[in-house]
Order: sequence, then structure tokens, then C-alpha cells
Amino acid sequence: MPLKPLKTKPRLDKLKRNTAQAVDYARYYLKNRWPAAEPYIRKNGRSAYSYARDILKGRWPEAEPYIMKDAIAASYYALHILKKRWPEAEPIIMQDPRMAWAYARDVIKGPWPEAEKAIANGPGWSQYYNLYKK
Repeated sequence: MPLKPLKTKPRLDKLKRNTAQAVDYARYYLKNRWPAAEPYIRKNGRSAYSYARDILKGRWPEAEPYIMKDAIAASYYALHILKKRWPEAEPIIMQDPRMAWAYARDVIKGPWPEAEKAIANGPGWSQYYNLYKK
């Protein structure tokens, strides 16, 4: 459901600070970039990933330091935006067994020896990882 236009400056100022809503506003109402909200959006890894994917439709180098701090956002960013491994973010991705498994499966498309210990620590993820390891 599209968002209603916001006509007052205080409402827009408040909205751009709520990063998930700011991305939705840019996506559904503006259907374009929202430069005034970008300094706020880029500091939230998941919102920055969504903005790069849906609004920018490509890389957002200014947001990458923030995206790589969140294992989920970093893994999805590597898969959907970079479409290749993201070595700088791999230490963070390895901290989440589920995302390490998904990264090995979807981005690396094979074994990821550096992350095997982390994946093994996650309940059940090592079973799935071993299926793709062969």
C-alpha cells in the first residue's frame, strides 16, 4: 500500500530518521532517491542494503562500512548487489552460523573452510553445509 505524501517539514524530518520507513517512502512514494534521508539510511546496515537494492539498484560505497557490520545485510549485499565474495565483510558474516552457511551456499557456491568452525557451532547448520561441501 503506497504511503501518503507528507507535506510538513517536521513530519519529513522525523520520517527520514526512521530508516526502514525512509526506505519505504523513497521506494513507494518518491520512487527515486531521497538525498536528505541518505545520511541516516546508510548508517543502518539492513536499511542501507534495501536502499541500494531497491532505489540505487547497485553499489552504495558510502554505506558499505555500515552494511558490513551486520552479517545478514552483508551477506545479502554480497549476493544481490556485488554478486561476488566480499572479503572485507567475511569476518562479520562468519559470526552468524546461518548467514555463514547461506554465504557459502549462495555466494561462494562451495566450501568455505575459514567458516566451518562457526557453521558447526550453529544448531543444524553444519548438516546443511555438509550437503553443499561435496
